[in-house]
Amino acid sequence: MKNAEKRLFIAEPHGFCNGVIRALKMVEQLLLERSCDIFIYNDIVHNSFVVNDLKKRGVYFVRSLDDVPPGSLTVWSAHGVAPALEEAARAKNLIITDATCPLVKKVHDLAGKYLSENCNVIFAGHANHPETVGVLGCGNIILVSNAEDCRKLPELPPARRNVMLTQTTWCREDVEAVKNALQERFPDLECISNICYATGERQQAVRDLIVQQKLDYLLVIGSPHSSNSRRLCEVAENCGIPAHLIDDPQEIKDLDLAGVAALGITAGASAPEFLLEQAVKLLNDMGYVL
Repeated sequence: MKNAEKRLFIAEPHGFCNGVIRALKMVEQLLLERSCDIFIYNDIVHNSFVVNDLKKRGVYFVRSLDDVPPGSLTVWSAHGVAPALEEAARAKNLIITDATCPLVKKVHDLAGKYLSENCNVIFAGHANHPETVGVLGCGNIILVSNAEDCRKLPELPPARRNVMLTQTTWCREDVEAVKNALQERFPDLECISNICYATGERQQAVRDLIVQQKLDYLLVIGSPHSSNSRRLCEVAENCGIPAHLIDDPQEIKDLDLAGVAALGITAGASAPEFLLEQAVKLLNDMGYVL
């Protein structure tokens, strides 16, 4: 295969979303002003390079407030936290910087609104994801992660509105599958898709690139624990092509790309631009031309 036949296409938009940029700017400002230790609850964003860089700069990451001394400076991650955690932080007199993405905050607000209206609230999300944990902590909310979960749900209290909310980093296809399964059980279901605009735009960019450039394969720059990055791989697979999630661009050297003439690349909303730039350089060295 001639080098000229190996083409590389970058999906636009890709990479950091505004919620991630906002959260990281808040941490950077705290580092500039730092007069005490900084603790971050959960990963500030789901990217190993970002987290490891902050650790090297002296930031502490915790999974429990038991690990945070009373009165300490503590940052909520972009994924948000449950109201009970906020109460526990107040009880310890923690100084809180809230880096929760505003779009995740909106989901919390909607959950609270519909619960106050005595609705049956169903949340479509991935169990144990920090965003899901935060939303479920808003009250008596039912979690479903796939169509099978919907079919196994018990009967819900009658004479109540049934409302479905969704994780912000889900993909359109997953939301539709869950919505359709729920509507078989609850025809009056009100579905409010909370997929954030940045997630939707990045997913659509992948769909468009696959069709327009007739891609053979997609690479996604992002960490394995990044929901939005994994969803980009699923979007490609739903479009009929294989995809591979790349945490470290050096992993590209071990991939078998034999026969891949049209290669696409994108980056999840929590993946720094420099990682995509490193990946593109490696692929250029392997003969892929932009």
